[in-house]
Amino acid sequence: MEEYIRQLTHDNKQLQNDWSNIFEKLHKLSISSPEIDQRIFKVKSLDALVDYVLADTEVVVQLKETFLEITIQKFTNDPLPSLDELVRIFCRVLEVPNTNNLLNLTFLEKFYYGFRLGERLSSLPSVDLIDLILICLQKHEYLNENFNGQMQEKWCNFLSRGIFSPLNSDKNKLNYEQTMIKMRSHFQQLYR
Repeated sequence: MEEYIRQLTHDNKQLQNDWSNIFEKLHKLSISSPEIDQRIFKVKSLDALVDYVLADTEVVVQLKETFLEITIQKFTNDPLPSLDELVRIFCRVLEVPNTNNLLNLTFLEKFYYGFRLGERLSSLPSVDLIDLILICLQKHEYLNENFNGQMQEKWCNFLSRGIFSPLNSDKNKLNYEQTMIKMRSHFQQLYR
C-alpha cells in the first residue's frame, strides 16, 4: 500500500476523476495485507501518507480530507503500531513549521483523533513522548502576520478543544491534571 500512496497524484482534478478507482484500490490493498506484518505494514503506509501530505502544494479540497480520513481509519484497528511509532509519525508532520498548510493540520487532526493519541499517551507513563509533542508544538509560530485567519482559528480549535481540552469528560487529551503535574515545567514552557 505504501508504494500506491506514494505514487498518488496531488493534482485535485485528476484525484477527483480517479477517486472511485483510488478508493477501491486502497480498500483492496488494506484487506490483502499479510497478517504477520500488520504493524510494519501500517507504519510504512502511514509514513507514505505523511510523505504525501508534506509533498502536497495544491489547494486542499474536501476529497483530500476524505482520503486522509479513510486511509487513517483503515489503520486504527488492532494490532496498532507502537505508541512510539505513532508519536514519531505524528511529529513528522508537526516538525514541519508550515503552520499555514491546511492539509498538514487536517492530517494531524485525523491522526490524533483516529488513533486516540491523547488517551493512549495519558493512560501509559509516556512523559518522553508527550514531551516530544510539546517540543514540536513550541516550534510553531501561531501569530505570524502571513497566517490565514481561518487557519489560526482551526489551530486554536485543535489545540484548545482537542489536544488540550478543558472538558473533564474528554479522555483524548494531554492536559490531565496528573500529567500536567508530572510535566509542569514542560507545559509552562509551551504556554509561554
